Amino acid sequence: MLAVIKPIKDRAPYMAHAVLSAAKRLFGWAIDQHVYGLEMSPCDRLKPTKVIGKKKARSRILDDHEIRAFWRATERLDYPYGTIGRMLLLTGQRHHEVSEAPWSEFDLTKGIWTISQERFKSDAVHQVPLTDDVLALLRELPRFKHGVHLFSTTFGVRPTRINEKKKAKIDARMLRTLKAMARTRGEDPAELRPWIIHDLRRTLRTHLSALRIPDHIAEMVIGHGRRGLQRVYDQHRYVDEIREALTLWAARLRSIVEPPPANVVAIKARVS
Repeated sequence: MLAVIKPIKDRAPYMAHAVLSAAKRLFGWAIDQHVYGLEMSPCDRLKPTKVIGKKKARSRILDDHEIRAFWRATERLDYPYGTIGRMLLLTGQRHHEVSEAPWSEFDLTKGIWTISQERFKSDAVHQVPLTDDVLALLRELPRFKHGVHLFSTTFGVRPTRINEKKKAKIDARMLRTLKAMARTRGEDPAELRPWIIHDLRRTLRTHLSALRIPDHIAEMVIGHGRRGLQRVYDQHRYVDEIREALTLWAARLRSIVEPPPANVVAIKARVS
């Protein structure tokens, strides 16, 4: 098992923790079945902190320059990968929730995406209001005769996602854009700090706070459920409030990826 974990640890410690945890569950399940001849798990003596190191909470978010570079990179990627990336940043949902989404979850007329209980992490139905930007993105997607998935390289039969190879292409394009923008500003060449797809969710969540969205609404936007008595007694779904939050975020995102020319000055409205 160490031969599997150590190479992952060197390039992605957080993923190494996830792989080891999954392996422990897998071997534990296999032993409980009493049909595979296993009496002891090869993971029993492996302590995550000793094998990999202490699991640190991630805090990486993309700054405005990186967001702009990411958006430009997704515009240059072929379907479905660029579209997955833009939808991830617009909605703040989890990678698998976006990339594996079937058309049956979407009501484009009402502007609602209902992630099914089977696919949602909290084992509950989760509704995502669709902003105009997301609706425009969805209406440009191909519709397949037999396959049901939005993002697919097999005519909708099987979903696809942004894998390591595609992520590397995004990184390469982002770095070229960051360097070009730095030259335009007269600054030293920029570098791209390591980041993962999940950091897009944290980026959106951070901007919601900057937009002064109430914490409980911002948490519901990214699918974090209410806790304690609030979860039991407050059954309001806050769809309108979540829609407003995502609309404000979409407007801010547009201002980041399409900044006004330097010679344009915003004029504040007069307050009577």
